[in-house]
Amino acid sequence: MHILMYHLVDDAVTDPMSVPLHRFRDQMTLLAEHYTVLTEADLHQILASGIQPPDRSVLLTFDDGYTNTITTVLPVLEQHGLPAVMAVCGGYLTTDLPRRTPHVVDQMADLAEVRRWLETGRTVAAHSYTHQRLTTATDLGLSWQVLGDREALTELLGAPPATFVYPYGAYDLRVQRMVARVYPLAMATDEHHCVDLSHPYSLPRIQVDPSWSLTAFQAALDSDTDPATAQHRARRVDTAADRTSGVSR
Repeated sequence: MHILMYHLVDDAVTDPMSVPLHRFRDQMTLLAEHYTVLTEADLHQILASGIQPPDRSVLLTFDDGYTNTITTVLPVLEQHGLPAVMAVCGGYLTTDLPRRTPHVVDQMADLAEVRRWLETGRTVAAHSYTHQRLTTATDLGLSWQVLGDREALTELLGAPPATFVYPYGAYDLRVQRMVARVYPLAMATDEHHCVDLSHPYSLPRIQVDPSWSLTAFQAALDSDTDPATAQHRARRVDTAADRTSGVSR
């Protein structure tokens, strides 16, 4: 299985974290027709039971809780009936939301919009209280970013989140131990190891590149290896295609 990581889906934003809408639509059509798209509950059940994930299975994750995830991403997911997980910061849903955030855009979903996401049957993961790089936090700060965030999300959303997503993908043993106090698994970013459910606090994800053709996207998915290698394989597919066609990206 692979866990895919998205941030923005927006034609108007040119950034490594922003996938064009037309590419995203094609990707979701491909997933709906040819892959098994897991729910967050599926992943937890697989972890608890020790069974192997289905072949060609994928989990969709969307980081940071942008308004864009509700207004642009959600309609496409609904069209195809695809489940997904949105990682949100508890502090972004309260008056603690900073004037500026360390993200591509500052338009973050409000509480009503996150509840709308939940009402569709999709789920929310914890992403720390204010998106701090947790490896730099003091012990007290780390506790607040993880445990305080969980308390805030539980109060705001009516149920505790079941999964943690490391801000910036940054973690160390101290961070893992704090997260493990209240979560059964945690997700990182592109890593040089495969998804291994015997190590549930460092589950790697493939960051979807905005420049990938659909062929490259599928090559990454069908790469039975670690996310970093899958990324490289996808880039090679597009580079080879460009050389053949004489196209310059």
